[in-house]
Amino acid sequence: MIRKGLCICFMAMFGLFSMASAGEGKAVRVLIVDGFSNHDWKHTTRCLQALLEQTPGFDVSISTFPADDAASWNPDFAAYEVVIQTCNDIGGGPQWPRSVELALERYVDQGGGLYVFHSANNAFPHWNAYNRMIGLGWRKADFGWAVTIDDEGQVVRVPAGEGEKTSHGKRVDAHLTRLGDHPIHAGLPREWTAADIEIYRYARGPAANLTVLSYARDAKTGLNFPIEWTVDYGKGRVYNSTFGHVWKDQQEPKGICCAGFQTLLPRTVQWLAGRPIDAAVPADFPTAASANLRAYPASK
Repeated sequence: MIRKGLCICFMAMFGLFSMASAGEGKAVRVLIVDGFSNHDWKHTTRCLQALLEQTPGFDVSISTFPADDAASWNPDFAAYEVVIQTCNDIGGGPQWPRSVELALERYVDQGGGLYVFHSANNAFPHWNAYNRMIGLGWRKADFGWAVTIDDEGQVVRVPAGEGEKTSHGKRVDAHLTRLGDHPIHAGLPREWTAADIEIYRYARGPAANLTVLSYARDAKTGLNFPIEWTVDYGKGRVYNSTFGHVWKDQQEPKGICCAGFQTLLPRTVQWLAGRPIDAAVPADFPTAASANLRAYPASK
């Protein structure tokens, strides 16, 4: 149902010219896909919708997987410039109909933007194209490549079977370092502190056409792991991060209230849509020393 509401490359900055020129001056059309997760997916959607709708230039719709009539579900991805995917079947949850999987594959391959939100990269290990789209996900130790970043800022690929399965420790206010100068990060400090995030150890997958945007050090292993990364998939763009944890007991999630996350969310959606990015840096953007929290975003 629809409710209204490992390189830095030239193409990362200037791809999708046709989408950008066609959409200039119009609101970015965004579809949030939800319906199941081990996280609080309803609350996640409320937060994302509120944050985007309080920012000028976004038109948000929602498509919810109907558990009692999955075969009839047919979201029209092509009607949107960006799809925010929040579904997560970890622990035995439902799967999308094959027709919907194929529709998302076509959408991204033909130039659509896909935001894999937080635990959505835990989802669908059976789906080969999804693994390629997300690049890295919550997977077993033998599943595929993992990625670390050494102290010189070089990306190191860890083969399947080396290291561990994907895991994370307690949520922390993590000191992030960004790599390169991706458009999403225009004007931002090289280092800053993100509130209440999970550092995924050994996220794994094909890791093809993947660019690490930022990383943080894991206290248990002493290794640096990616926090944000992008994947080029066909003509489309995909963005992953571990920002935005919303658990079932969190009424006002700190990760959502983080000024850093709230700054990056609209920038990321603009970039995924091939639009110009609003590169204004807010006065409350976090520093390397501390995170900053904003008021919980209220829905309209």
